[in-house]
Amino acid sequence: RDEESGECWSPTALPVRGHGDYLTRHGFGYSVFAHRESGIDSELTVLVAEEDPVKLVLLTLSNSSGRTRQLSVTGYVEWTLGETRTRSAPHIVTHVARTPGGCGILANNFYGDNGGGRTAFFAVSGNDCSLTGDRREFIGRNGSLHAPSAMKLQKLSGKTGAGLDPCGAVQSAVTLIDGDQRTFIFILGAEENDVCAQETLARYMNEDTVRQELNRIHNHWHNVLDKIVVNTPDTSVNLLVNGWLLYQTVACRLMARSGYYQSGGAFGFRDQLQDTLALSHAAPDRMREQIILCASRQFIEGDVQHWWHPPHGNGVRTRCSDDYLWLPLAVCHYVETTGDMDALEIRIPYLEGRSLQPGEESVYDTPVISGTEETLWLHCVKAIHYGLRFGEHGLPLMGAGDWNDGMNRVGIEGKGESVWLGFFLYDILQRFAA
Repeated sequence: RDEESGECWSPTALPVRGHGDYLTRHGFGYSVFAHRESGIDSELTVLVAEEDPVKLVLLTLSNSSGRTRQLSVTGYVEWTLGETRTRSAPHIVTHVARTPGGCGILANNFYGDNGGGRTAFFAVSGNDCSLTGDRREFIGRNGSLHAPSAMKLQKLSGKTGAGLDPCGAVQSAVTLIDGDQRTFIFILGAEENDVCAQETLARYMNEDTVRQELNRIHNHWHNVLDKIVVNTPDTSVNLLVNGWLLYQTVACRLMARSGYYQSGGAFGFRDQLQDTLALSHAAPDRMREQIILCASRQFIEGDVQHWWHPPHGNGVRTRCSDDYLWLPLAVCHYVETTGDMDALEIRIPYLEGRSLQPGEESVYDTPVISGTEETLWLHCVKAIHYGLRFGEHGLPLMGAGDWNDGMNRVGIEGKGESVWLGFFLYDILQRFAA
């Protein structure tokens, strides 16, 4: 915001689009948004720390307007801290964070089933800062982020506490002489408690630290993505294969567990095992970890959770006929490509949970860890045996879908069969016997 004229704009195309063009560059583990507005150049660099649960944003403003400018930068988040914002908002309590070199807000939802007691935080660097935890103050009654009411106020009120429509808004003001530039740091994350949150804020409220983290991100992704380089006559194929496809598999599918139409954050048994097949050469350790994780979500009967949510493991048990078979397939591929036979001897416990009743397609439950554990090899054997169920034509029973979830009603009465599943099972048996 220009403090003299009151003009506001975003360093990204939304929510308050400026008049000039926007340039967006996406790299491995970071994105950069560049814009020029009224003689002020902005560059917004966004990344997530390699190890800590924190999102870092560097906003650099450069003044080439020919005069001194009075400016402020404002960041805004809406707290969910639960399944949906409408359900969790009444239970969220905000308070001011002790943030050397800036100001910040801490937020807690002690009534949350998942992550209750954890502390979320949002902060900005600077010497002239203000904040609010009141969404109504920031947006205004019946307002929107396209024209927030708080942008008409000189400073944010500092209001936090319980009983508010909660948000996190932080603002930092600066005077930029002509030719000068200033970098602001925005930090968003969550930690185990208030103390850990304050420590994380203090650690990253330093531009050098954030830029070092950006370099770590560069090195991390190149170590993974440069293992295999493909050169073909088609430049577009090279661009996809040499980095972007594998990056998307790891960053989107395994780490974020997100997609264009389903950003639920759950672990999918078949989904993540399919994804990790791409990592046998580039990141075999990550593939091994995923295999062990998925094996731990297998019921003692042999079937598996179709998907589940950490940290408690609540998820769905279904009649899908292919889920559990991806475990022996992934294990075979892993052993074939790495030669790691020792992995087959890792002992992993099973789950115990409510069985599906006749006529039930699925059940959402929180199973418990069984006292029975067996080797990864025997987990695979149990999955294969569970899949050896055939219909009157000698083909495997489809159950509630054979990879194609849209065919969930074909085998609901225990009669429908799957040609595809027959091919799939045959391939697994051939690999497993080799």
